[in-house]
Order: sequence, then C-alpha cells, then structure tokens
Amino acid sequence: MAADEFAKWFEALWCDREDRAYQALFGDLGQGVYTASPQVYAQFGKQPHPGWLNHGVFACPPHGERTGWLYVTSGLSNPWNLTAPGRDASGFSGLGFELTIETSAPVTWAVPLLHNLMAYELLVAIGSYADAELLEYGQRVPLNASIAPGEQSVVRWLLVEPPKHFAPHFELAAGRVDLFHLVGASDAEIEFARQTSNEMLVALLQKEGVYPRTDAGRRSCR
Repeated sequence: MAADEFAKWFEALWCDREDRAYQALFGDLGQGVYTASPQVYAQFGKQPHPGWLNHGVFACPPHGERTGWLYVTSGLSNPWNLTAPGRDASGFSGLGFELTIETSAPVTWAVPLLHNLMAYELLVAIGSYADAELLEYGQRVPLNASIAPGEQSVVRWLLVEPPKHFAPHFELAAGRVDLFHLVGASDAEIEFARQTSNEMLVALLQKEGVYPRTDAGRRSCR
C-alpha cells in the first residue's frame, strides 16, 4: 500500500476520534487542541517523534449534565505502530488509552499536567525507561509536589480510575481505546488507600463530594 494511502487512513482515524468519539463523549471541545511543545519532551532529556508534536489536550467546558471542565489528551491512541490500515492485533489502538481529568472551573495546571503525563507515557511505550510500565487502572501516581505549581495544595497524587460519569472506552478502526480518568488525592488519602483499598478511598471521596473532580484548593478528606 502506498504511503499516502496509509497517511489518509491514519488522518481519518485521528479525525474520527476527535470529531465523532470525543464530541459524543464530551460535547464542546473548547478552543481547539493545545499541543505539547518540544520543551515538554526536553525536560525528560529526550527527543520526541515528529508526529508527537501534533498530540495535545482539549479543554472541554461544561456540557449537558457535566458542570465541570473536562481535560482530555488526544494522540496516545494513535496507531503509530501499524504500517497498514487495520485493527491492531492487540485489540487496542496505539497505547490503548487516553487521559482525562475534571475540575470545577478552568485551571492553568491541567493542560501542562496532561502534556507531561502524555509525553512520559509515549517515552515509556518506546522503551526509553527499562523498568517503567504504562499506566493501568488502579494505579496511584505520585506527583512529588503540589498538583498546581506555585500553589500550596494537598493534592500530590493521582488515582487512575475508570470513569463512571461517561463511557469508559470507545472504538476506533485500529482498536479499542480506554479512558483513564485521573482523580487527585492527598498524602493522607493515599495512606488510607494503602491501609484499605482504592475502592474505599473512592467511596470516601464520593461521600465528601470531591470525586470525580480534582480541585487543587480542596482540603484533605483524611
């Protein structure tokens, strides 16, 4: 197959994710995609694949029953590993997931946070870090700092959760894509999860009315 035919298929798949799947899931995609600059990858001491510079994040304003802002990556599910149109043998498209995080109001830290996580996951996927593994549901991701740079926040961790307030996955021509919904947590909350379970922590955050959003200014629930 000619390279230009594959490129057309690849582009059509990309458009299908954003124009069909994302709009059905999230409605208004905001002011367009915020692409990750080469500097995002440079902080890891790595050179990005040229195509990665088209990957980015949408900032979706409230829509329908969702009253919060939803930030979602676009690019992790691109099937760069394929050389011809078709479904990946793994059943998943690209890395097999995209990342989301929700806030009560628009924030400046969400897009850079997702840029950093997106860049790191792409680098892990190509074997840049020998002992690193891709994100999975149920993981607790340490940020090692406030989620909002320059601000004091108890939120210093992220839970990787299946979303419960929108569909947890969608299909592309190249395969399935799971949505990993990131939910902020404090040091004390993570310790509670270690002593009990992630499910118990999620139940606590739901009871306190802070789940599934991540608000840097909230208090710790433990």
